[in-house]
Amino acid sequence: MRKMLAVVAMLLLAVGSASAQGGGGGGGGGGRGGTPEQQLERNMTRLFNGITLNDAQKAKATEILKKAIEANAGMDRQAADFREKMTEANNKRNADLKAILTSDDDKKKFDENAAAGGRRGGGH
Repeated sequence: MRKMLAVVAMLLLAVGSASAQGGGGGGGGGGRGGTPEQQLERNMTRLFNGITLNDAQKAKATEILKKAIEANAGMDRQAADFREKMTEANNKRNADLKAILTSDDDKKKFDENAAAGGRRGGGH
């Protein structure tokens, strides 16, 4: 019985370790990735959390995010300057998205959401 528990524990540790490293398939990057549609939905939810967009703003934001997702997908993640290019692309995307907002409160909330980045609760 102890051997069985030890084997199960080792398997759980191995699976947890692989997941933490983004192992297997296209799900890497700490929960990032997924289909372009999933990325779009995740970005819309994260960046516009607490902000109400009208239909025109939603359409423009969707267009900006789709272009950004396509551009990011074409980046060489192994390149030495990948981090710099990604930061530059994200800053431009955020500036374009912020420009569609009309109220100062919404712009402030957008800045807060963008600064929070991909951080999640639960000690991650």
